[in-house]
Amino acid sequence: MTDNIHKVMITEKDEEAAYYAARQIPYIVWLNERNREQRFPSGSYCVENLSDIDARYLDRVYRRFYDIPWDISETRRLKIREIAVDDVPQLYELYSDASVTRFMEPLFADPEQEILYTREYIKNVYGFYGYGMWVLESRDSGQIIGRAGLEYKEGFEGLELGFMLGVPYQHKGYAYEACSAILAYGIKELGQRAYCSFVNEDNAASIRLCERLGFAPRDRTKLSGINADGTMVEKEYIQYVYHADDKKP
Repeated sequence: MTDNIHKVMITEKDEEAAYYAARQIPYIVWLNERNREQRFPSGSYCVENLSDIDARYLDRVYRRFYDIPWDISETRRLKIREIAVDDVPQLYELYSDASVTRFMEPLFADPEQEILYTREYIKNVYGFYGYGMWVLESRDSGQIIGRAGLEYKEGFEGLELGFMLGVPYQHKGYAYEACSAILAYGIKELGQRAYCSFVNEDNAASIRLCERLGFAPRDRTKLSGINADGTMVEKEYIQYVYHADDKKP
């Protein structure tokens, strides 16, 4: 039984934190009046109140240290979780239909580039923000059916909600199911009240989804993107916005 126990250390000393960091041992720094002047390793998980450390927090610290994807949320049919490098081949299957990349950026032509990008995304986006684009996994089959999530969009209020589904899984309510859960997660867990989404005017399905979720059109805006051939291009989108404070309880 002891082999299945996952340990996360808690320390208030910089030398102990450095020891754990060097040996990739999961740890949390307790910040208090005795250690304000100490210098802790970059990327340390820090808390000021020990009461903030619960089982979920410990689990996420452990998972981040060992590159185990975080579980974000579950719905009736879906598990929403962070992406793993092993998921990349399934993404290529989802993106193989040309209709999927009509309104969104494609994956890299070289799978090795996509794998490298995914590794960096896990490290720099998940690791820094604690959120990002996640994968949608069928609870019945374990198959990845799409992606959805939240990202910081410089120059715009709130977090950007993005979503995609593989062609076999479209028009079955999965996108609404996933995005509703993600908005609820963002409001409750991230404390974010404002959201935005950018939709091509010809993308009728995404427009319907935004409206069903409670987003309202605001402006047209131009954003830089990547064509299927890898060239940069500026495209026009309709900006949809969502404010949780405007919604009825």
